[in-house]
Amino acid sequence: MILPLIEDSTVALKVLAFNASPHMEKSNTTLILNPFLDGLKEEGASIETFYISQLKINPCLGDLNCWTRISGKCIQKDDVEALLPKIQQTNILVFAFPLYVDGMPGPG
Repeated sequence: MILPLIEDSTVALKVLAFNASPHMEKSNTTLILNPFLDGLKEEGASIETFYISQLKINPCLGDLNCWTRISGKCIQKDDVEALLPKIQQTNILVFAFPLYVDGMPGPG
């Protein structure tokens, strides 16, 4: 049984899953991730999954414009703009990625 993270049990949990495998649907990562998400669905959660390789996410420029010029807003125009509101409204974030050697895979 999954314990709800929100007080009102009538509100479904919102889950945002990120699959970082470059093989997407045909990956071992997906073979592990899908049963986990299926269990959450059985408990009433709403699931939205994104494949990282299909998203345009630019690396941070490190120029601190988001802090100094535009409070909290990145100057880059990429898919993060659309993802941020979803991340703020979700209850659970799931990050699934293959572990090839020492850590998460980088941009390909």
